[in-house]
Amino acid sequence: MSTMRESADVPAWPVYALTVHDDGRVLASGPLIETSGHPTRAAAIEVVAGAAGRLGRSVRATASEPDGAVWPLIVSPDGEVSEVKTGRPRAAAPKKRQEKRAEKRREKDRGRRAAKEGSAAAPRPGAPEGGEAYAEPLAQVTGHLDAGRTEEAQALATQLDTQVAGVLGVSHPVALGVREVRARATAEAGDPVAGIQLYRDVAERWHYRGDAEQAEAVAGRAEKLWTGITDVERALSAGVAVVRMRNQIPGEGGAALASVLAHRERLLRTPVAEAAPEATPVTPTPATAAPVTDAGTAKGTEAVAGRGAAAGAEVPEPPVAVSSAPRSSRPRPRTAPSWERPAVNARKAG
Repeated sequence: MSTMRESADVPAWPVYALTVHDDGRVLASGPLIETSGHPTRAAAIEVVAGAAGRLGRSVRATASEPDGAVWPLIVSPDGEVSEVKTGRPRAAAPKKRQEKRAEKRREKDRGRRAAKEGSAAAPRPGAPEGGEAYAEPLAQVTGHLDAGRTEEAQALATQLDTQVAGVLGVSHPVALGVREVRARATAEAGDPVAGIQLYRDVAERWHYRGDAEQAEAVAGRAEKLWTGITDVERALSAGVAVVRMRNQIPGEGGAALASVLAHRERLLRTPVAEAAPEATPVTPTPATAAPVTDAGTAKGTEAVAGRGAAAGAEVPEPPVAVSSAPRSSRPRPRTAPSWERPAVNARKAG
């Protein structure tokens, strides 16, 4: 563009527009060519030179720089580029346009800085989809679990799950593998309900990715953990996640869904005893015999007692412990939530 040239011998038509972007790409547009993007300025000039060759003469072009500067050019059929001698400084874009371009450059710079700062948390280069980068911490989690250090395993697995999901995305295969390990650690740390919910999340995300085999495998682990819960209330709470999961991953022929629904029905029919205060025993008060004044009176008393026994009179039994628990504390069957109950006709017959 250092060559200067008079423009009088070049017709005013056609004029081609060359728009230079911040990343160096150039958009070329104008008569006789298709609007297209090019990786370099030279490639865009070559397209304009081809149009000039078809016309058999040089053509005009206008190059707009990212900073708003505008260059009037002349492009010859052989690709030579000359700047038009106008006798005045090259034109500049309006001030608002320059400010907008400058703001876009600042935003890109901020994005590059943020990406650089976050690169420390990213997997090391060369790792296949990030898998190998997390092999060591996953082995540490497994080591804690094998050694019975469940709390340490759960804390490390939770931290690792958060990190991998932030770097690769929550549904990335590596992130799903890490979250499955976290589900196991959470369950072994004493919270099977939370572990089932994590398994459910992993299974559904595999399902959404179209991997039916992985989805069924994880769903099976969640179901096995659920059926192992002996506390009825806890099992019913976890069953919400399992039933939801199996509605989406019903298994072959719907067998898995039917199985979890049957297990939930058994849980709903299991009597649940409410905690009741312990019975307060009533201490029997020993009877105090009336003093015997003379032998005759004593003999008379014994005779009366003997006649009562012979006549079949009831002999008082010793007092027994009486429970102070309310009647409602007796074991009662579990009532299904209202959304599970079948419709009932409340109107009385006839």
